[in-house]
Amino acid sequence: MDQTANEIASANEQPAERQPALPKRRSKPAPDPEKAAHLIRRLNDLLSASDYFGRHAALTPDEKIAKLFLASAEDKAKSDFNCTASDEVRRQVPVLFQAIAGVIEENCGLMIQSSAEINVEGFGRGLLYSGRVILVMKSLRAGFPFPFTSLDKTVAYGVACIEEGLAFLDKYKELTAVHGLLSLEG
Repeated sequence: MDQTANEIASANEQPAERQPALPKRRSKPAPDPEKAAHLIRRLNDLLSASDYFGRHAALTPDEKIAKLFLASAEDKAKSDFNCTASDEVRRQVPVLFQAIAGVIEENCGLMIQSSAEINVEGFGRGLLYSGRVILVMKSLRAGFPFPFTSLDKTVAYGVACIEEGLAFLDKYKELTAVHGLLSLEG
């Protein structure tokens, strides 16, 4: 029986040169450097505003974000293990969405508001809106993609949200040209 199984297996094998290549993972495009710089600056400004006594004023923007915003690997592992949102995650969500709203506001000239909340179980929603129009809506399940442990992933997520919001505004620019964003009826 082993001999038959070996014969079938060898008959099914293809030479190394004819074997199909494994599909390559698509690499994500790098975020727009200008939007990334604006997001880092806005995030740094928000963290500086919450540093009441200026304890972290001497830090560079990247160091300040790493110390006050990003979660440690232990926090991420703890959050992944018991599927509850840690305090770090619950702090990150509104700050990041405020920074994204600020960057969109700078780019389009409209007033953009953010509303972000996450409960203890990790379920929540982040909204960016102007008037009655929702520009970006992200659902959070089990806190995913939070907590961020690296600045690169934070910037990539933030720039993706910025581009989504600006694309939505460009798409509906003709509809809102006469009466503004309040003219859109849901």
